[in-house]
This record gives sequence, structure tokens and C-alpha cells, in this order.
Amino acid sequence: MKILLSAIPFDNGKSGISVYIREVVKALESAGHDLTLIVEDDGAKEFERFELIRIKKRRALFSMLYSLFILPFRINWKKFDFCIMLAANRRVFCRYPIFTIAVVHDLSQYHVPVKYDRFRMFYIKHVLPHYVRKAQSIVAISKSTRNDLIKYWHIPEEKITVVYNGFTPQKHVETEKLKQILYISRIEHPGKNHLNLLKAFELLPEDVRKEYTLVMPGASWNGAEQVFEYAEKSPCREQFKFTGFVDFAKLPELYSQSTMYIFPSHFEGFGLSLLEAMHAGLPCACSNNSSLGELGEGAAELFDPASVQDISNAMKKILSDADYRQQLSEKGRVKAGNFSWQNTANGLCNIYRNRKAVVLGVPFFSGTMNEALAKIDTFVQSKSAHHIAFINAHCLNVAYKDEKYRQILKECSAVFADGIGAKIGAKMLGCKVEENVNGTDMFPLLAEKPYRIYLFGGAPGVAEKALENAGKLNGKADFVGCADGFFQAKSEEEIFAELAGSKVDILLVALGVPKQEEWIHRNLDKLPGCVAIGVGGLLDFVSGRIPRAPMWMRKLNIEWCFRLYCEPVRLFKRYIIGNPLFIARVFQSKLWRKK
Repeated sequence: MKILLSAIPFDNGKSGISVYIREVVKALESAGHDLTLIVEDDGAKEFERFELIRIKKRRALFSMLYSLFILPFRINWKKFDFCIMLAANRRVFCRYPIFTIAVVHDLSQYHVPVKYDRFRMFYIKHVLPHYVRKAQSIVAISKSTRNDLIKYWHIPEEKITVVYNGFTPQKHVETEKLKQILYISRIEHPGKNHLNLLKAFELLPEDVRKEYTLVMPGASWNGAEQVFEYAEKSPCREQFKFTGFVDFAKLPELYSQSTMYIFPSHFEGFGLSLLEAMHAGLPCACSNNSSLGELGEGAAELFDPASVQDISNAMKKILSDADYRQQLSEKGRVKAGNFSWQNTANGLCNIYRNRKAVVLGVPFFSGTMNEALAKIDTFVQSKSAHHIAFINAHCLNVAYKDEKYRQILKECSAVFADGIGAKIGAKMLGCKVEENVNGTDMFPLLAEKPYRIYLFGGAPGVAEKALENAGKLNGKADFVGCADGFFQAKSEEEIFAELAGSKVDILLVALGVPKQEEWIHRNLDKLPGCVAIGVGGLLDFVSGRIPRAPMWMRKLNIEWCFRLYCEPVRLFKRYIIGNPLFIARVFQSKLWRKK
């Protein structure tokens, strides 16, 4: 796929976000994707092997404004399948003409109020949320960040996907084991909590204090002078070691030398160094809050980062018990094995492949017909039961009032948008549906595949005529049988036996909404290896009982007008009353979201 990546800001390669950018780019590259990167001067050399959209590195204010209002108009969006903003909690665009995934690392400013100056706090709290919401999909790198996005930025929960960071396993380095406690982080006060760590070290028993060194690599950031000043005046100053920024290549040696790892930060969107330390076999202790609590649960000693005594007790417990150190070491290795940058890259790409819009509480696929067909083929190849549904404005109106039907749609393997109503509703809520994926247009395309297809539904005689007409199509599909929806010719048990005996790949169920979805949901376990698709009135069209609209009406997305013309009595309520009601309900849900 052709992917546009926003790799700003890169922070000269010295922050957690820069590590994320570097590693995700490498993982996407290794997966064979065609990448174009937006970079500032400090990232140009790092990514010179790619096609670049290069912009001048400016002071923070000008960089924010340039990225927001000028850069989006410099880009030829048509060249790309989709875009990933790798640091959307720092830089965003005012417009997203193609499907865009905005990655938010953390909202630490709500947890550490003095983290930034007033201007940046205004930008983060009032400007960023507005433009991040416009992105078609939002990624949180932890459940903690997801919860913050919902609480502070009021992002709809269904628009957020948690895709955990990976980490780069360090090669084991044979080196002398030293009596040292390690904490890798930029020196930033109060966020990274170095001051409480220093105080906690001072509370350790005297023999432990004299035996161990507290090693704290990291570049100096806001508030670092307070940390250094306290360390210089401390009676344990000889045991404190600040090494400054350490290159990534030297980290394996640090991990191998250390006795334990500690991560006392007040708040983290993620904790890369915690996973690295776990993988290296170090027993770890970390804060019980934010993402650190998620990563450390069950594999590290957790403590309250606001309590100096709690931090000290955690270090004492690990350093004084060799058996406990061994237990944490083993559990940490297992936990770290669940995370990789390739998993992160795949997770981001899968959001695009499975992209969804959500209207009136119903999520549905928002991609193209070809992508929908590829999904169905994947389900068929899996040889397991799957439920696929189509939705339009009428279906969404039904789902709005029918909780059972709405829940069934949420549990489907895939839901496709059929008609202009779903597309308009999605657009009103800030989502883009790329193509009308309706069952009537899909049917001849399915017929071109080497599937075994069974037709079920419609009035007596309709399925038989549809089967006859389907057999005349010049495709590879084998239409193996049919049954009417009134069970006059065959009972349910006979239909199930026929499906099993014919080894059906796809079952098309035309019982109407919501009856067909309820029937499939109720009987899915009786359809082994079968993909069941609710197709509404499809068999009426295939049989010729109801004509389709002329092509020009289909292209203008007004096929519903032709259907109303053909069946005015039956469809009057659905279209004349239902369509305006649908728009009103979507508008109401939009106002509710804003509120």
C-alpha cells in the first residue's frame, strides 16, 4: 500500500515519540509498503532512503501553525491510499482528504499540569482535540490513553482503537554485573519523578545504599536543574549517576550491568524502556498508574509514584529477595514477548483495511467493493461460520429502536454500507464511506468466483426463478440449491441438511430486516464452514420480479426513488417518512456527541 506518514516532530531522535516514529517506519518498510514521509530538517537524514516531503524546522509555534494550516495544502493526497499521523498529540492537519489514522501517545498534560507553558497548554487542550476528532480513525497506544481521549477530548469510544507500541529487543551483552539500579528517562521535573526516586533511595537501609548506585541516563529537559540541585546536596550524592543522553546502541550494556530496573514516572502514555528491561531479564518495579500499570501488571512490582516510602519499599523488596528477583525476571520476559513493532505496524494497517464508520451506534465497513469482496474471500477460505450484513438508512432506523437487531449487527463478521443514506449519515458524523457496497451489485461479482452458493428466502417460486437466472451467468460459481422463505417446499431441518451435504461456501438469506439477521444469528452454529449473508430483496431482483433502476439513477445514488415508484404503497413509510427521520436522528446524535 502507498502510505503517507507524518514523522513530525522527530525531536532530533531523542524522545519516546522519535523512537516510535523510527521503529514503525522500519516495520512498515519491512512489510513492503511504499512509504512517503513528511519530515522536518532533524529527521531528513534519518529517513533519506524514502521519498520525503521536507519542511523547514521552525520554532514550536510556527511549526504547529504551519503543520495545521499550510502543509495540508502542499500534499498531493491522490497519490496515497491512506495517511498515518505518527504523533497527533503534537502535530495535526486542518483537513484529511484521505483516510487518516491519528496516533495519540498520551495526554500527560492533564495529569502533570505544569508540564508546559500556557500557550502549549491552550494548544493541547483546545486546538488539538478539535482537529484530531476530524481524523477518520484515532489510535491510542494504551488503554490509559484511550480512557483519557474519551474523558478529556470527548472522542467517541467507537472511533478509538488501542494499538500498543512494540519495542526493539536488545541483544544480550556479556558484561560484568554491577550493583546498580537503572532508570532510563529524560531528566524532566516533575513528570518523570526523579526527585521522589532520589528521596526513596535515601530511605533504603544503609547497607543497601552504600552497596548500590542509582544510574539515571537521559537528556536534560524542563525542570532538570531542580533534580540536579537536590542530588548535589543529598548525602547519597556519590551513589547518584547522571550519564546524560545514551545512544540506543549502548542500552544493552546498561541493562546487562544492572540489578533491577525502576520506572517511577507520574504518567506515561507508554513505557518502552520497561519492556526493554523486562526482555533483558531485569526484575522491574514501576508506577501503578497510566500505561505503566497496564504493562507492569503481573510482571513487575507496582507502587504509588507519589509515595516516596512506597517507591523505597519496592526497591528494598526486590534487592533483598533473590527468589523474587528471579520470579519477576521470568514473568517480565513472558510479558515483553507479547509486544513487537511488527504487531504495531500490522495493527495500524489493519485499521485501514477494516476501516469503519459508525452511525446510530452501528459500526460498518467504509471501504470499496473490491475490499469487501476480499473480506468475503478471506471468510470463505477460513472454512468457518461467518455472518455478513448490509445496512442502509432503513436498517439503521430499525436498529435505532431495536436493541436486539443493533447488537446482532455489532457481532457480525462484517457489515457493508448499502445505499446513499449510510454514506450521508457517516459524512454528517465526520466519516467517509468510499463506495456503495450493495448486495445487488455484489451478486454478479460473487458469481465470478468459484464458490458454492445457496439461495434462501423470498416468496414461493422467487428463489427457484432466481436460481434459474443465476445459473445463466457466465461465472465460476456453482449455485447448488435454493429454498423459499416461507418453508413451504423445505423445512429448516431439510435446509440445514442440504447445506451440509452440498458443502456450501456462501448462503444468501433474503428474509428482510431484521428477520434475516435474527435467523442467521440464531442458527450460525448450524452453518459450519458457511458464510451467511443477509441480502434483503436481492432474490426479487435476480428473479426478475422487481426491475432494477436504470444505470443513470444508480450512478446518481437515487435508486431508492425508482423503488418507491415501483412499490409506492409498501415503501412510502420507509422512504418518505423514514429518510427524513434518519437524517434527524443522525443530526441529533451529532449534537449529543458534541455535548
